[in-house]
Parts: sequence; C-alpha cells; structure tokens
Amino acid sequence: MKYNKLLSLPIHHMILILIGCMTTMIALLAIVDAAFNRSNMSLAFVMAAMTIAVLAWGMFDYQKNLFGDSKYIKLIVVLFLYLIMLALSLYYPMLFRQIWVIVFFIPVMCSLLTTYREYAYSCIFFFAYFVVYTVAGTTGMGGEADATVLSAFMRILLALGSVLLGGIVVIARHQQAKQLEVRALQQQKQQIIHMLQCFVPVGERKTQTSRKEISEMSLLLKGLWKEYGGTQTKDWEIELLSLLHFVSRVKLPDYMFEKEGKLSEFELEVVQEHCYMAKELCEGIPGFLEVQNVFLYHHEKVDGTGYPYCLKEDQIPLLSQMLGVVEVFLAMTTPRSYRQAMSKREAYEEIRKLAGTSFRADIIQAFGKVIV
Repeated sequence: MKYNKLLSLPIHHMILILIGCMTTMIALLAIVDAAFNRSNMSLAFVMAAMTIAVLAWGMFDYQKNLFGDSKYIKLIVVLFLYLIMLALSLYYPMLFRQIWVIVFFIPVMCSLLTTYREYAYSCIFFFAYFVVYTVAGTTGMGGEADATVLSAFMRILLALGSVLLGGIVVIARHQQAKQLEVRALQQQKQQIIHMLQCFVPVGERKTQTSRKEISEMSLLLKGLWKEYGGTQTKDWEIELLSLLHFVSRVKLPDYMFEKEGKLSEFELEVVQEHCYMAKELCEGIPGFLEVQNVFLYHHEKVDGTGYPYCLKEDQIPLLSQMLGVVEVFLAMTTPRSYRQAMSKREAYEEIRKLAGTSFRADIIQAFGKVIV
C-alpha cells in the first residue's frame, strides 16, 4: 500500500525524497568517518550533507501539504537544486572536489520538472556556470592546483552530455504527453460516437428517415471538402458532424416533421435549439472545438439572416456552410409524406438560387461538381 502511495507522488516530491535520503545517508557515513578519522573534510561532509538533508526534507514536508501540481512549486525545486550547486562550489570548494560528478544529475532532474523553455534557460545557466568555474584560475572545478586542460575539457564535455541527456528526457516527456493526449481524444471520440449511435433508432422513428442519410451526408461533405480544395483532412470531424446532424432531430417534437405550413415563432425557437447539441456534448473537450463551432453555425446565412447568431459571410466557417448546403440538398431529395422527392438536378437548381443569400456561390459551384 505504501509502495503504491510512493509511486503516486508527484515527480518533484520524489526528487526531494531522493535528495533527502541520499544526503541523510552521506551525513551518517560522514559522522562515522569523523568519529574515527577526526578530519576537517569529514566534518565538512557532515555539515553540508545535514544542511541539504534538512532543507530537502523540510521542503518536502511543506509541499506535500499543498494542493495542486503548480509549475511554480516545481520551479522552486529546480531553484533548490541550483542553490545546492552554488553553495557547495562557493563555500565548500574542497568538498566539491570530492563530489563534483553529482552536479551532472542536476540537468536530468530539472528535465523531469520543466518545459522546453524553462529547461533551456536553466541549462544555459548551468553550463555557463560550470564552464566558467572549471576554467577560471588554476584550481579548476575541483580545486586541484595541477588540473590539466584535458581534465577540464573532459568535465565540460560531461556537463554538455548531461545537458543533452536532460534535453532528451524533456523531448520524451513531450512525446509521451502528446501520445496520451491523442489516445484520450480518440477515447472521447469513441464515447461520444457510441452515445450518439444509441439515439439513431430514435431518430429513425421520429423522422421516418433511414440512417443511410448519415453515410450519404458524410460522403457528400467529404467530396465537397475535397472539391473545394480543403487542405487538412476532416474525415472524423465530418463523420461526427453527419451523425450529430441526424441525432440532433430527437430534440424536436414528432409533429414538426410532418407539418406542412409555416412554423410558429415558438416552434422556430425549438428548431434553433438543435444547433447547440454539439456544444452541449463537446464543450470543454480539447480537439472538439471545431466540430462544436461548425455545427453551431450551420444554419447561419451569408446575408446575416440565419440563426442562432446572424453571422455574415466570412464569419461563418467553411464547413458550416458546406454542412448547410448538404443538409438542404438531402432534405429536398428525400421524400416526405406531404411532398415528393426532387431529383438531384432540381434540388441543385433550387440551391443555386440561394447563392449570395444563404450560401457562398463558390461553395455551391463546387457542390455542383460533386453531385454530377
């Protein structure tokens, strides 16, 4: 149970625990060594290790009581790591000679806590300080009077390798986050599609329309998008929009599908409500904003007389206009109890009359090539 709890800790807590454990063990070993050898170096080890251990455990105890996973809390840990390096190199240079290799863990630890930019800034400071400290004076990084150019070069090379290794860790974290994001988006898409498919039989009964309309709309939309010259693939968005369009009818009263006359003002308000279905389902879900907006605006008209927001011309997304065109076309070519279905040519001629008022002329022209 405690093992699982440890694994669930944030990374910055784990790093503080690691530092606390290591420095505590070093302090205990240094105390034993000081008891037998009584050397100043052992006492310096004890003082330095105990100071770092107390600070690490104190910071961990404080942070574990904080809620959330703020980036500022992580940056405090990064700052703590660099303060350890500065304090040891400036105040305990003789001690630092013994443990200078440890500083190469700092970039790797920082890579687990920072973004690309934060890591780049921290590593510029780390590498610049390391190089200056290594080459400055005759003592070098470890305080050795006989330090050679070769040893200094090797240490700088190791520092560079440490920075690059940390960079690889940052890239790996970013790639993993992207993969998880894509996987989560795919899972959310499947959940929404599965939920909508459960309402398809209800939509068929209410509208007396076959679910084949979903695939027909999807094929027409994909063809129109390609014919118009759409640069990005919109296949899954189009498939979801087609399914949403069919299922959104379940929000309407049954009698409205058979009504021949003009809708009342109240009935028009009810009809307009179906535009919000995508927003109700997808709001706040990353990756679904375009689907949400396309469906919300698919009854807008270029002359500003559409609904729900009376948008005009370029304010209306292209895919919204395309969805509107395909919707009108399928409505005209589908038979109803009160009228016969139009032919494709007749329906297209009627849609051409709406150019410049309901739809963009270039979209209607592209649609004509799709249905030929």
